Amino acid sequence: MSSPGQWQRAGTDWSPTFLSTIKVSGFRGIGSTAKLDLHPAPGLTVVSGRNGSGKSSFAEALELALTGTSYRWRERQSLWSESWRNLHKPNPCAVRVEFTREGTGPVTVGVDWADEAQLDDRDLWTQSGGKERTKGIDELGWANPLELYRPVLSYEELGRLFDGGPSVLYDALAKLLGLDVLTAVEKKLSADLKVAKESRDAADGERRQLVAALGDITDERAERMATLLRKRPPPLDEVIAVITGAGSPELNVVAALRDLSQLTVPSIDEIASAASQLRIAVGDLQRVAVAAAALVDKRVGVLHAALDFHQHAGDTSCPVCGGGQLDADWMARTRSAVSEAETALAEYRSATARLKAARQTAAGVVGGFRQAAAVPGVELAGLESYNKAAIKAGEVPSDDLELADHVESVLVDAVGAADVLREQAAAELSRREDVWAPVAEQIAAWVPNERHARESDDQLKALTAAKKWVTDNGTKFRNLRLKPIAAQARQIWGQLRQESNVDLAEITLTGTATKRKAVLGGSVDGHDTQALSVMSQGEQNAVALALFLPRATSIKSPFRFVVLDDPIQAMDPAKIDGFVRILTDIAQTHQVVVFSHDDRLASVVRQTGVNARLIEVIRESGSKVTMRPNVDPASRLVSDAHAMIKDEKLAPAVKDRIAPSLFRMALESVASQVHYAKQSIAGESRVEAEAKWASAKSTKTRLALAILGDPAADLSNWLKAKPHRKHAVEVGNAGAHGVRGVSDVDVSDLRRTVKDVLAEQ
Repeated sequence: MSSPGQWQRAGTDWSPTFLSTIKVSGFRGIGSTAKLDLHPAPGLTVVSGRNGSGKSSFAEALELALTGTSYRWRERQSLWSESWRNLHKPNPCAVRVEFTREGTGPVTVGVDWADEAQLDDRDLWTQSGGKERTKGIDELGWANPLELYRPVLSYEELGRLFDGGPSVLYDALAKLLGLDVLTAVEKKLSADLKVAKESRDAADGERRQLVAALGDITDERAERMATLLRKRPPPLDEVIAVITGAGSPELNVVAALRDLSQLTVPSIDEIASAASQLRIAVGDLQRVAVAAAALVDKRVGVLHAALDFHQHAGDTSCPVCGGGQLDADWMARTRSAVSEAETALAEYRSATARLKAARQTAAGVVGGFRQAAAVPGVELAGLESYNKAAIKAGEVPSDDLELADHVESVLVDAVGAADVLREQAAAELSRREDVWAPVAEQIAAWVPNERHARESDDQLKALTAAKKWVTDNGTKFRNLRLKPIAAQARQIWGQLRQESNVDLAEITLTGTATKRKAVLGGSVDGHDTQALSVMSQGEQNAVALALFLPRATSIKSPFRFVVLDDPIQAMDPAKIDGFVRILTDIAQTHQVVVFSHDDRLASVVRQTGVNARLIEVIRESGSKVTMRPNVDPASRLVSDAHAMIKDEKLAPAVKDRIAPSLFRMALESVASQVHYAKQSIAGESRVEAEAKWASAKSTKTRLALAILGDPAADLSNWLKAKPHRKHAVEVGNAGAHGVRGVSDVDVSDLRRTVKDVLAEQ
C-alpha cells in the first residue's frame, strides 16, 4: 500500500487521532449536559440504550461537528431538521468533542448555538491545547480525510447506501480510492471538451437548420447552397460566392430575371417625338420644290461665273450674248438674286437634313426593342407577347409617313408588352429574393461561426482523444486500486454472512458520468447473480458495513476511531456474532465505538468473552441522560432482586411471589451467556448454539447445558458442591406460589451462584 504522504494534499494533517469525549447540551434527545467518556486508544466500546435514550444524539453531535450535517437529516422533510433542539431544555445548546492527536496533544471541536438560532446558524470552532480558539475546523487539516475516510457511519447512511442506485455506490467507493486527481482531470477535460464542443456543436447545429430551411426554397441558389452545406467540410469560399453572386453559374436565372425586370425600351414620349419629328420633316421638305431648288442652283452657278468674269475683265459686254452691260447696277442686282437663291437652297438642304435626322431617330426608336431571352425554368406569360411586339416593331416601312404611323402604333403596343414583361420578371425576382434573402443572411452569419469552430477542431480532437484515454484507463486504475479493498470487503462479508446463502464476488466500477455504476457480483447457491438483487435488508446492511469499514480503517486515514450508530438493527443473531469478531479485529488497531439500541450486541460481547468496554445510556425525565457501566443481565437481575428485598413499601407476600421469577431469570441469563461463550470459543455456529439452547426447556437443563455441555446431564453433584447453589436454584424453581420469607441471604446465595456459573466459562 502507498504511504499517506503520497496522497497528502496541501494543508492536510495525517496525525493519528483518537476520540476522548463527546459532551452534548440541549441537542436532540439530550437536555442537561451529558458527557460520554471514551478511551482514546485502540479497543472496542459498546454504548447501549433503548430507543429514545439519547445514545444516537452523541453520534449525531460528533457527525455534525466534523461534517456540518448528519445523514439523519439529509434529503428528509424539514421536520427532521426543525426538531434538533431538545424539547425539555433547548438552551444552552452546544457540542464539545475532544480528540487526542499524536504530536499535538488534545484538540477540542466546539459547536455553539445562540438562543433561538437556527441549525445552520452555529458557531463552529477549534481549540488545540491551551491556544486561542479559531473559527471552523480548517486548521485541523481534515477536509480531505473526512471526504475520503469519513469515520462515522449512521444507520441512515447504512440503509441509504444502496437506495440511490449503483451511481451513489460508485461515488462512495470512488472516494475511498484516493484517485481524486484522476477525477479532477476527468472533470477538467470534460469541461474543456464541453467548451470546445460548444462552438463545433453550435456551428453544426446551425448548418443543419440551414440545410432544412433551404429544402423549402425553390431557388437554384438554395439548391446549390444545400449541396455545399452538406459537404464535409463545407467549402466556405463557394458558400460566400453563392451568397454574393460572384462566379456562380447557378445565378443565371436570377441575373436573367434581374435583367428583364430592368428591361429598357423607348418611352412613349420618345416614340411620339420621333413620329412628330418625322412628319414635320416630311412636310417641310415638301414645301421646298425640288425643281426650283435645281434652277436656283444652276442660276447661282452661272451668276457666280459671271461675277468671277467681271472681277477679272471689268466693265464689258456680256461674253455670252454680247448685249447688256455688266455694270455696277447689274452687279448689285445679281448679288441680291444670288443671295435669295442661296437662302432658298439652304432651306432645302436644311429640310433634307432634318428629314434624314427624323428618319434616324425613328430608326433608333424602332431599334430600342430587342428580343428578350427566355429564363430557364421560369415561365413568364408576357415574354412571348413582348418578343412578338419587338419583331413587329422591327418591320419598318419605307415611306416616311408610313414609318411615322408605324412608330406611333406598333411601338406603343411594344412598350405596353415591355411593361407587362418587366412587371412579371420583377415580381418573380422579388418572390425569390423575399425567400432567399433571410436565409442568405443567416448563412452569412453562420460563416464566421464555422470559421471559429474550425479553429478549435484540432483542440477538440486532442481533447476527445485525451478524454477517451482517461476514461478508458481511469476505470482500469480505479478497479486496480479497488481490488485490495474489494478483497477486504469480501473477507468481512465472509464473516458477516453467517448462514447466508449469498456469496459476494468481484466488486467493480464501470461507466462514467450518468452511466457510472458499481457492480457487486455474487452467487446464490453457486448460481451467478447480482448480489444486491437477492439480498435481504439485513444482508444489504452487512454488505454496506463490509464496504464502509475498509474505507474508515484505511491506513492512510488520520482517524484512528470508527463510530457506528445502530449497525445491527436489521441483523440476525448469527450475523451479530460475525460482526463482533470483525469489530474485535479492527479494535486491535483502531478505537471502535458502536451505539446499539438494544442489548444484543453487548450480550454477544459477553457471551463470546470479547474484551470490550460496555456502557449503558439511561434517559430520565426531562431528557436527563446519564451513563453507567453496562453489566451483564444476570448481575442486573441480582441487583433488582436485592433492591426488591430492601423495598420496605413492598409487602412481604408480594416479594415472595416475585422473587422466584427474578432468581430464575438471573440463573437462565447467566447460563445463556456461558453457553454461547463456550460455543463461540469452540468454533460452533450461532445457529447450532441456538438449537442446543432451544432444546433445554427448564432452568436446571439450561444450567446443565452451560456447565456440563449437555442439557440432559446430571447437575446434582455441581449443585451439592456448594449449598448456596442448590438453594438459589430451589428458589428459582419455587413456581407461582413463591417462597416464604425471602431475605438478603437468599439474594447473596443467588449472587454467589451466578459468579460460580460465570467461572465455568
